[in-house]
Amino acid sequence: MLRLITAVASLLLVLLIQIRGSEILNDAHIYRSFASNEIVPDVVDEAPDCWLRVAFKSGREAEGGNRLTPTQTRSVPSLSFNANERSFYTLLMTDPDTPSRDDPRDREFVHWVVGNIQGNDLDRAETLVEYVGAVPPKGSGMHRYVFLLYEHESRLNFTTEVRLSNRCRNPRRYFSSRNFAQKYGLTNLWAGNFFQAQYDDYVAQLQGQLSECTSADLNGPRNGTVFGG
Repeated sequence: MLRLITAVASLLLVLLIQIRGSEILNDAHIYRSFASNEIVPDVVDEAPDCWLRVAFKSGREAEGGNRLTPTQTRSVPSLSFNANERSFYTLLMTDPDTPSRDDPRDREFVHWVVGNIQGNDLDRAETLVEYVGAVPPKGSGMHRYVFLLYEHESRLNFTTEVRLSNRCRNPRRYFSSRNFAQKYGLTNLWAGNFFQAQYDDYVAQLQGQLSECTSADLNGPRNGTVFGG
């Protein structure tokens, strides 16, 4: 009898977790989530229509503003979304809270940019900015890390943009998701997501990896680029 009660309790717990997860990423809640966490208007003017699934190797996922640690988000995440086979997609990941949410004078810090994605295949896409995980400075409080996925009908030409490695820091500052979208005519915000994080011990290691980059590091001068300084 005890075994039966334990088995039923375990099953109910699994079902509760599944239901809670589906509620968190229910597309009907995305507008409220983006507005209540001020992703609208701090980063974009309107919320996307559906959630972008963002899963990290740590086993954690972005769930519309849940709290993760920099350690948990250190590796490049996998993404999944309902893709139109005839369309292309461009992904942005930014932190609008630099150096802090109370004083975002360096807004935004761009963490990842991948262009011309077909299907869910990032391996064959065009990486403009290599992934850098959450790197909130010590004492700066909670930061929002925002994923934006734009759909576009044809392949975009990114030849004027620099290519940032995961060791370059300076051009990541002062990025503007709005300016990037405007420059490339990205009007269909297909999907999005975000999580929050604050400092942990891994940040010091990541900060040591990042350095000021020269024109040679950036594959040429930043003429005409949308990246900052």
